[in-house]
Order: sequence, then structure tokens, then C-alpha cells
Amino acid sequence: MEVSPYLLLLIPLIPLILWVAFWTIAYPVMFLYGAITSSSSKRRWRKDVLRRERGTMEKVGRDTLSMDKIRIPLGATESEVIWASIVIGPSHWQQLIGSLYNIIGGSVDVYRDIIAIGRSEVLQRLREIAEEKGFDNVVAVRLDTSMIGTFRSQGKGSKGIEIFAYGTGVKTEVPSSFIVQ
Repeated sequence: MEVSPYLLLLIPLIPLILWVAFWTIAYPVMFLYGAITSSSSKRRWRKDVLRRERGTMEKVGRDTLSMDKIRIPLGATESEVIWASIVIGPSHWQQLIGSLYNIIGGSVDVYRDIIAIGRSEVLQRLREIAEEKGFDNVVAVRLDTSMIGTFRSQGKGSKGIEIFAYGTGVKTEVPSSFIVQ
């Protein structure tokens, strides 16, 4: 079977054709999809985190997380460092809105909302991990936030934020509801 010389010329161009097709067709469609759905996705995520937080609070009767690093619960029998993390980032639509706010001034609510939901999510994950491991309390809870991603010249590039929560999970021999502090 003989291969056409035109086909041999076309094969090296396939990556270029796919790249052009992506940036002219697929990317604008994905950008518009993000513009249309980003607010509702953010609301659904916030509602889901709040529902899970309420479920944990109703089950335990109190918040098991404590930022207090001095007070250790009475009757502590076992402890272990536990952690949870999440990586979040704004969509291209949200980055565009943030860039416009940087130009005209004002509060960049898009980024603030994403980080607030991300912090709530990682703290809820820490609660769930503590419950899964059988800890009654998590003391000395700390949050660490760092920027990650690929950065190009002039600060442009993907913007990702890792939120890392950690603390000391403590098991007590006396139920915490009976402890008077």
C-alpha cells in the first residue's frame, strides 16, 4: 500500500491543528461554561460544606476543633497529629473578574469567597478525619495557606492555593460533655 505524500506532510501538522482547534473552539466554550456556572457551583459547594458542618455539630453536640494550644482536655489517653488539605483555584472567568477589579480598584470578592469556602472545607475535612480515627477533640488547630502552580513572566500563570489544616487529635477516657473546664 502506497502512502500519499500529502498525508506524510499532514502527520507532523496534526498537533498544530489540534492546538488551533482547542484555542479557537474548545477554550471559548469552556470559558463561557465557567462564566455561566461558576456562581452556582460556588453556592452548591458552600451549601454542601455547611450541611456537613451542621451534621457533625448535631452528631457530636459541639465543635471538636480548638485553636487553643495551651489547654489539653482532661483525661487524655491518646494523641496523634492529624491533617487535611485542599488545593483550590479560581476559574479563568473568576481570574478575569479579579483582574478587572485590580484595574478599577475595590475588593476582589471572587478570591475572598473561594478562600473562605476552601478554609471551611479543609476544617470540615479535619473534623471528619478526627471522627474517623475516633478522636474526641482536635487541639492546637492551625491553618497554613500557600500559593502553588506554574508561574510565568509578569506574574501570569495558573493560580492555585493550597490550604493545609493540622492539629493534635486527642482521645479522652471521659466523654467531653462531662468535663468541666
